[in-house]
Amino acid sequence: MTTERFGTREEVIRWIKEVGIDNKVTVIISRSDTKTGKRGRSNKIIFGCDKGGKHKISDSGTQSASKKCGCPFKIRSTPAKDGSGWKIDVKCGLHNHGLPDRLEGHSFIGRLTTDEKQHVADLAKRHVAPRNILLSLQDKFPENVTRITQVYKHKSVIEKEIRGPRSEIQHLFKLIEDAGYVYWSRKKDDSEVVREIFWAHPDSVKLLNIFPIVLVMDSTYKTNKYRQPLFEIVGMTSTELTFAVGFAYMESEQTENFCWVLEKLKELFVKKDMCPQVILTDRDLALMKAIEVVFPNSINLLCRFHINKNVGAKCKQHVVNDLQKTIDTLWMEVVWASDEVEYGQRLHQLEQACVDYSGFINYVKDTWLTPHRHRFVGAWINRVLHLGNTTTNRVESAHWKLKQMLGNSIGDMVKCWEAMNNNLRVIASLHGYGEDGWSMVRRELGLELIDKDRSTLYDKLFSNRLSAVRESLMIESFGSQPPEKWMSLPDMGYLIANRYNVVLVCLGNPCITFFPMTSSHSPNVSIYCIGFVNQNHWVQVNMKEGFPLPPVTLDWKKFRSHIATTWMLGFAGRMQHWQLLTPVLA
Repeated sequence: MTTERFGTREEVIRWIKEVGIDNKVTVIISRSDTKTGKRGRSNKIIFGCDKGGKHKISDSGTQSASKKCGCPFKIRSTPAKDGSGWKIDVKCGLHNHGLPDRLEGHSFIGRLTTDEKQHVADLAKRHVAPRNILLSLQDKFPENVTRITQVYKHKSVIEKEIRGPRSEIQHLFKLIEDAGYVYWSRKKDDSEVVREIFWAHPDSVKLLNIFPIVLVMDSTYKTNKYRQPLFEIVGMTSTELTFAVGFAYMESEQTENFCWVLEKLKELFVKKDMCPQVILTDRDLALMKAIEVVFPNSINLLCRFHINKNVGAKCKQHVVNDLQKTIDTLWMEVVWASDEVEYGQRLHQLEQACVDYSGFINYVKDTWLTPHRHRFVGAWINRVLHLGNTTTNRVESAHWKLKQMLGNSIGDMVKCWEAMNNNLRVIASLHGYGEDGWSMVRRELGLELIDKDRSTLYDKLFSNRLSAVRESLMIESFGSQPPEKWMSLPDMGYLIANRYNVVLVCLGNPCITFFPMTSSHSPNVSIYCIGFVNQNHWVQVNMKEGFPLPPVTLDWKKFRSHIATTWMLGFAGRMQHWQLLTPVLA
C-alpha cells in the first residue's frame, strides 16, 4: 500500500508493475477506462493478478491448460478528488496460490525492452541463430531474463513488419526482384495459385555460360512447411568447384513440371544453340523424360552411388551372406568395365556366380543394365566428357549445406529463399571464377563498405584510410592491375570474412586468421585458406581437416562486436595448436 500520488496513469502503471516484480507477482491491467464526457465513463485502472479470472472452455471441446485460478488480488487506481494526482487503493491484497521463488522465464518479466528488441533485430539481419541471439542478449544486458521463446516471437514480429500487407508469395517475388534475380513463375489455369517458381542469381547465370559442360540435378525435401519439393541445379567450374545454377519449387514431380523448369533453364543460356553436354541425375524417370524433350543433344548419366546402393540392398535380400562380398565385387567390375568386350566378360562372370539367385540377376539386368548401361557403365560413359562426375554428390552436398542454413523444415518459402540467397555469396577467388568472377567479389566488397549496419565499424577500423580502401576495389577494365588495386591485407580480409560470413586464413608474412566481426560462431562455417606466393599474388591452399589456425589481428580484437568473441572460443584448440607449432615454423 502507498499514500503516494502519481502525476499520470503511466507513472501508476510503472510503479505497480515494479512493486509487483519486486514481490514476485505479475500484475496485469484487467480493466481500464478514460473519461470522455459521456455518462458512466471515468478515469480508472483496475489491476489484477495474471492468475485471476476463470479459464474459458472453448466450443471445440479440446483440452487445454490454463494458469488462471480465480485469484482475488485487486488494486484500483483513480485520480484523487483534490487534484493531487492518481491514488492507489488495494481492494484485495491476497492471492489464492503460491508465489514463485523467482520470475525468470515468466512471459511478462521476459519481455524485451526497446534496446533489446533493436539488438535482436540487428542480429537477425545477420542471420544469427536464435540461440546465439539469446546468449548475446544475456551478455550485453546482464539483467535480462528473456527465454528463447521471446526471441522467436520478436523475430516473427520483425518479419511481419517487413512483409507488410503482402502475401507470402508476393513478398517472395519482391525479394527476388530486389536482389536482381532472374525468375519465372506460372499459375494454375484461371486462378492466382502459383504452380512453380524458378529463379537464378545473375552471377550464377554468368557462371553457367562460362562452364556449361556438366550439370547435376536433384530434388530435395523437408525444406519448407508446405512439403513442396525443391529442385536444385548445380554446375562445376574448371577447378572442379561447385556453383549453384538455379532453384525451383514445383507443384509435383511429373514430366510436365520438369519440362517447364528445364525450359526456363534453357533460357539462361546466352547462345540459343548452347546446352550442357552432360546432365547427371538419379533414376527419376519423369526427369529423364523431360531431359530428352528439352535437351535432346545432352547425355543423361545416372548416379553410380545410388545405383550401387540399390544393387547392394537387393543383393542382401537374395544372396547368402558368404557370397555377398564376392558378388558385390563382381558387380563393381561390371560397372567399371573399360570397354564393351570387358563388359561382356564381367557380366558373364556375374551371371555364373548368381546362377542360383535368379531374382537378383534378373533385377540387375532388367532394372539397370539392359535399359541404362550406357548411362553409368564405364565402357559407355568413358566416351563422354563428364569431367569425373559419375555421382550426384555435388548437388547432394549443396542440399546438405542448404538444410544446415535452414535449421528446420517448418519455415515458409521466404525463409527458404533467404537461406539459398545467403548460400550463394561465395568468394570468387576461392571458386575458380578467374578475373571476371573477381570483379563480382570487388562489387560485393564495395557494397559491404557502405552497408549501413556496419558503416560505423569500418569508419573506426579503417579510419582515414577508408577512401583508399574503397578506391582499391574500383577497376575500369580486366587484366593486370597496378599494385594499389591488388588484394591487400589485412583490409580485404576483414571485408571478405564479414561479407560472406566465412573464416579466411591467409598464409604469408604474417599469417593471419580473419573471423567475421559482427556474427557469432557457427560450427558449420566455411573455412578458406589462401597463400601469398612470389611476393605478387594469392593462390588457394588446400589444407587437411582441422588444420591449426594462425592468430587474429589486434584490430580485430579491438573493433569486433561482443558476440564475435565466440569465434575465438570455438576455434581455441586450433589456434593453440598454431602457437605450439610457431617455433617449428620459424
